[in-house]
Amino acid sequence: PTSGTAKVGGYDVLENPYEVRKLIGYLPETVPLYADMLVSEYLDFIGQARHLNGTFNSRRDWVVEACGLESVLKRKISVLSKGYKQRTCLAQALIHDPEVLILDEPTSGLDPLQIIGIRKLVKELSHEKTIILSTHILPEVTTLADRILVINNGRLVGDGTFDDLQAKVTEKNSIFLIIKADRKDFEKKVQDVQNVDDVRYIDTVKKDQVQCHIFYKPQVDILDGLNNMIRENNWDVIEFHQEKLSLEDSFIRLTQGRNSGSAESKSEGKSDEGGAA
Repeated sequence: PTSGTAKVGGYDVLENPYEVRKLIGYLPETVPLYADMLVSEYLDFIGQARHLNGTFNSRRDWVVEACGLESVLKRKISVLSKGYKQRTCLAQALIHDPEVLILDEPTSGLDPLQIIGIRKLVKELSHEKTIILSTHILPEVTTLADRILVINNGRLVGDGTFDDLQAKVTEKNSIFLIIKADRKDFEKKVQDVQNVDDVRYIDTVKKDQVQCHIFYKPQVDILDGLNNMIRENNWDVIEFHQEKLSLEDSFIRLTQGRNSGSAESKSEGKSDEGGAA
């Protein structure tokens, strides 16, 4: 490192590297496996390298079941599918029961059922371990993460829960509304609703309908005012819901700027220069 320090469990990563490695289990994105070994041989080798000794058999049995490797124990790693290679590498990361688990794209190459299984395992492990999950797959983040760190060009640009990040990039909340009403009548009445900042209308709708986005500041609530307006005018509501940014939208605003909303910006937001953990 050019500057700074990092500690795991109180140990400095440069001054006490072996103590740090005892505490860490690591699943890299590119799985480093010994292709000529059987899966069982590989796990035996990792157990010996980790000096598990008397606890090895119980830990091996646990990771084999947790990672779903029973059917491939006697197969060579070279002939495994990408999904089973991923599971085998996850097993080596868990076999010594580490306090800190670092996962880089853990569901890469897995089928939907395997992804569900790995997600369930990670959620269970998170109750007793610190897990750092690095991924560009944002649905993984919303499914698994208690705390989200957004990194852009090597700098931390977001830190918190999904709601925290959403609040950071949202200048106004909005409500999407479709009602049966006269447009001019609605435009006049909605101006009297307290705390409404702006109304953007969608013009390609039926003549007897009003379809619009109603914007207001995050710290206020306009629901009661809108509901009272609708009841007083006996308007029929077709659709009425609060609009919220998705994690993808929040990620784009944090990494590309708040005004980025084009398809090009969304593509750039998923580049290797930005990531979520």
